[in-house]
Amino acid sequence: MKKSLGLFFLGLITISGYSTAASVYTFTGEIIANNFSDNTGAISDSGLAIGSTISYSFLVDTTRQGIRTTNNGTITTYDDSTTANHTIDYFYVDLISGGLGEVDGGYYNGPGYVDEYNRGLDITSSTNPSDDWVSFLGGSANNLVQIYSGGMSFVDWIIGTSPISALESTYDSTGASSVFSSLLTLESVAPVPIPPALLLFGSGLLGLLGFSYRKRID
Repeated sequence: MKKSLGLFFLGLITISGYSTAASVYTFTGEIIANNFSDNTGAISDSGLAIGSTISYSFLVDTTRQGIRTTNNGTITTYDDSTTANHTIDYFYVDLISGGLGEVDGGYYNGPGYVDEYNRGLDITSSTNPSDDWVSFLGGSANNLVQIYSGGMSFVDWIIGTSPISALESTYDSTGASSVFSSLLTLESVAPVPIPPALLLFGSGLLGLLGFSYRKRID
C-alpha cells in the first residue's frame, strides 16, 4: 500500500505538467539608469522610474529542454552542446510574474517572430570560471525579459545572490520601444505546488483507493 501511495503522488505531480524538479525563482531589485528609455510610455504608465523596485518570478524546470514558440505555433527546442572548454546546457523557464507586457498589440507579430521564450541557459567553463554564464529568457519578441549573470553558473544562483542583472524591452504597434535595466537579488526559491483542483481530484481518488484496500482486507 505504501509503495502504491508513493507511485500515486508521483503520477499526480507528473500529470499536473510539472516535474518534481520544478521551482519558482523570484528576483527583486531596483531599476538603474543604464539603457533607460521610455519611448512608448509603458514604463511611466506602470508607475515605474529609475530607482523603482522591480520584481520577476520564473518557473524553472531543469528536467525539460528550453524552447521558443513563434506566432505561427512552431516550437523550436534548444539543444545542449559541448566545446573543448565549455558545457552549454539549456533548460525550461517560464516568466510567470513581472514584465511590462506588450503595448498596443506590439510590433513583432509576423508568423516567424517569437510569441514566447522559455529558455534557461547555463554555460560552464572547464578552464576559466569567469567565462561561466547563466540566464533566464522569458516573454516574447514584443516584451522580452532577460535575467543574467556573468562569471557564475546556475548552481551559484542561491537565495541572496546579488547583483544579478536584468534587461527588459517592450514595443508598441509603431515599433517604438521602452527599455530598462535593473540589478536584482534572488529573493526566494520555492517548489512548485500541485494545483489545488488537481490535489482535490487526487484526494478523491486516494479515498477510493483506500476504500477498495479496506474492502479487500475485510
